[in-house]
Amino acid sequence: MAEIRVEGMHCPMCVKRISEALENAGITAEVNLETKTVSVADADVNKAKEEIEDIGFEV
Repeated sequence: MAEIRVEGMHCPMCVKRISEALENAGITAEVNLETKTVSVADADVNKAKEEIEDIGFEV
């Protein structure tokens, strides 16, 4: 598993937006608001970063 640090994630709605974007892209992820990180399989890291950035967050 790889951890992606996400800047600007500060509320449950942010978690929902990120989770939905990754799910729609076929990526299984664990989004943690407290640590502001997203955990994904190593093979999905680059695609997950792109998806997160596409919805307006900085990784």
